[in-house]
Amino acid sequence: MNKLMGDFFHKLKKITPHEEKEINFFASGGSGYLENPTSDLIALFMGNELGVPPWLLKALMQCLNVDCDIDELDITSLEVIREARTSDGKYLDILISHQDFIIGIEHKTISAINNPFESYDKHLNSLIDNNQIVYRCILAPDKLSSLPVDKWPLINYSQLVTTARNRLGKDQVHDPFSKWNIFYTEFLNHLHELSGMNNTMVMNTENQNFVKEHFNLLLKARDLLKEFETAMIDEGKKTLAEVLPGTNISHRINNWKGDYKAIHLSPECWGNGKTGVSLVYYPSEDEQDVIYYVNGWINISDYPELTMLRNMVLEKMKSDSFLPSADKSDSEIIPKAKELILSFGTPEGSLEEAKLLLKEMAMFISEILEN
Repeated sequence: MNKLMGDFFHKLKKITPHEEKEINFFASGGSGYLENPTSDLIALFMGNELGVPPWLLKALMQCLNVDCDIDELDITSLEVIREARTSDGKYLDILISHQDFIIGIEHKTISAINNPFESYDKHLNSLIDNNQIVYRCILAPDKLSSLPVDKWPLINYSQLVTTARNRLGKDQVHDPFSKWNIFYTEFLNHLHELSGMNNTMVMNTENQNFVKEHFNLLLKARDLLKEFETAMIDEGKKTLAEVLPGTNISHRINNWKGDYKAIHLSPECWGNGKTGVSLVYYPSEDEQDVIYYVNGWINISDYPELTMLRNMVLEKMKSDSFLPSADKSDSEIIPKAKELILSFGTPEGSLEEAKLLLKEMAMFISEILEN
């Protein structure tokens, strides 16, 4: 059994958890993956609005090997149309017309590729007025599987994004820096996420196999962590009850970045629940222990003179008698608009030290609220 557990923890240490990514501006609206919003943005960066450089068009032209001087593209005759209507009432997602070339783009995001391409072809050919070569493509995320369509090559998001990123320097060097530089870079990041090529977006096969193999043990570990959390809540409440007997103590839990767990305790005798103390714990650097520290937070509704209180705390910190269990070198006094946070570690970071500090912090807060 010990060997089994040893193997389990050895494998568990090798697991790389999913990393939460910074939210993308174009994904924040909730429907940034849908076809029409994405098509609108693709057309925007291909030149359908005056003043927006057609950098994405140049990347697509390179992907399609358009016979044209892409770097010195003259956009005087450029016209970009969304939902171009054919003679028989069909709609092509994006039509790009230029005196030197014509490009038809059918954009897909989720739905299967089953479009009236013959109608599109007739419409594109009818637009030739200067012996232009007609180029066609289906633009889609890499994760969207599809059958080949004659004369309509598939350009995946990853191919377009890679080409666009490789062109960034020479495409943008001649244009003055503007908001479009930022928006374009963010949109390329958005397309990359939508491509499905980012392997951190989902659990990889190795991690899935680990979960399947050790599913029962992981469930037990989850339950054990929950029991530990409950035990820490009880420890915090019992500790406060020693210095604040007879008062009801409410609690709430926060999970902070870096695997920090914060148990917030609000004694009823301190007002309306906006002032309290926190028992915070997190894994040690060697992952062999748990480190504890204590926060105290005083709300402006319970103590209006927060600036004066901050100055008083900074002065008191010079004395060994103030929060004697605290490690003053591991501390932060954080002023906020509506509260003052007093954060202190302890010499060893142990639970017993943190419990002593929790009592000292509670007594200090009680004292200032009474005066």
